[in-house]
This record gives sequence, structure tokens and C-alpha cells, in this order.
Amino acid sequence: MKSLSSLLAVLLISGSAFAADATFEKDRKAILSMAGDFKVGFHFQETFSMHEGYKAEEKAYTEDAFETVKVVEDSGKRIVLQHILQVGPMVVKHWAQIWTYEDTEILEFQGGRVWTTKKLTADEAKGKWSQRVTQVDDSPRYEGFAAWVHNAGGTSEWTAAANRPKPRREEKRGDYDLLLVMNRHTITPEGWFHEQDNTKWVKREDASYPLVREVGFNPYIRVKDHDFAKSNDYWTKTESFWKDVRNVWDELSPAQGSIKVLTKADEGRLQDLVSEMVDEAEEGKSPTVDKIRETLKPFVVAQ
Repeated sequence: MKSLSSLLAVLLISGSAFAADATFEKDRKAILSMAGDFKVGFHFQETFSMHEGYKAEEKAYTEDAFETVKVVEDSGKRIVLQHILQVGPMVVKHWAQIWTYEDTEILEFQGGRVWTTKKLTADEAKGKWSQRVTQVDDSPRYEGFAAWVHNAGGTSEWTAAANRPKPRREEKRGDYDLLLVMNRHTITPEGWFHEQDNTKWVKREDASYPLVREVGFNPYIRVKDHDFAKSNDYWTKTESFWKDVRNVWDELSPAQGSIKVLTKADEGRLQDLVSEMVDEAEEGKSPTVDKIRETLKPFVVAQ
């Protein structure tokens, strides 16, 4: 009886491990399926006011473009996807997704350009993936974590909460400070969909309250007949540079505590200095890691 019980225990453990491996591979397939060439839409609509005296904007924000998404790193439990946006003749290195399996360090946005490292226990992280989204200069933007759900109908979903800085389309607005967001990524045969349930939040020393609710819907529909030559050429010239930039930002992100990422320092504006280095990379004179580190370090302040 004892040997039979032991055998059953081994079979149960083996079965659980097999199921976990199968789920892990489904997770990876879902993440990797977000790479490719897409027609993309950016649609946002404020829905209702959550604070007396504020009226929700009636006009929606909407823009359509094309975007190619590259797999720039895949080491099994870490996958990096880089978005390159193409609007007419203009090419822009857009946001990046950094996926990490069973990640125990989450960089959480606090407002005021401050990010704090949040520690997770192994049990909290078990079976889950974190998604860190970066700015166009690869500085931190937001991060959430959750398990992927794979549906019988052939779709896969990942839904996680995160605090986010104001979007670039609203950076000049002074009536709120950050977004509290529920992000959902859904993978389907025709592409993938990013849905957002956003609360625009006021967070100040003397006040903290929700201002207005907003919904966001960003469809990524696969295309075969669009010319991505300019985007691909840009990435061929700058890929190694941006890899070094990501590695330097990883160095500068705290293992514990908080950092503030400045937009301006004595050296100038972060955006301008990074653009100068990008120009060098496109000209075949890619900056060294030491130069990248020296350029970025003054903009990161421990809190």
C-alpha cells in the first residue's frame, strides 16, 4: 500500500508538472503572437465624471496607423516585444512590452514621475507573467502582473491592474496626475486587442480622488499588403543601440526603494539627448554602453 501511495503521489506530481509546462507554452505562444505587422487603432472616450464640477469630454480621441511589432528578445521566461509605429512617412519607435515569467519585482508608478519597486512573494508570482511597458526612450512607464487565461474557443486573455503616467496625448493636462488602469490583452486568430478601463486620478499632497472614467480600445489587425520597409530599415540600424539602452535602464531600475525619472537635468532634456544618440546609431556610429549610461544616469534620482 505504501509503495502504491508513493506511486500515485509521483504520478500526481508528474501530471501537475506536465500541465504547468503545457500552460507555460500556451502563455508563450500568446505573447509571441502579438508580434507581426498590424493596422492599429487608438480609440479613447471619457464616459462619465467622478468629481463634482468636471464634465466628461464628449469628443473621443481616435487615430489609425500601422505598426510592426518585433520579437527583440526571447530567453524562455523573458520576452521583449518592440512596437515601431508608422504614420504616413513618419516612423517612431513606440512602446515596448517586457514580459517576465514569475517575476518577483514589479515597478509601480506612484505619480510625479516616481516609480517604486514592489516585491512579490513566490506564491504571488507563481504561474503569472509581468508586463513592463516602457516609454519611447525605454524609460519605465507601467507594469502589471497576472496569469494568462486560455479559452476553449481559441482565444487567450491577460488582464492586470496598473498605475500609469498620463498618456502623451494628454501630457499638458493639469487637472489630473495619473491613470488607474485595468489592461486586457486578448489574442484572436485575426490579431489582438488591447482594452483599457481607465480612471483619471488626482493625486496631490492635499487631495486624492477620481476625476473621470475612460474606456480605451486598441485593435491590432494583421495586414499583409502594407509597406513596412521604412520601419524595418530603422530597426535594422538601431536595434543594437536600443538593446544597450534597455540594459542600462535595467541597471538603473532599483532592486528596492524608489526612483524619480527626470525629463530635464543640467545636461539638457532627456528626449533631446536620446534623440541625438539615435541619430548617431542611424548613421552607423552607435554610442557605447558607457556613453549611454553617462547620458541616462543624471536623469535617475533615488528617492
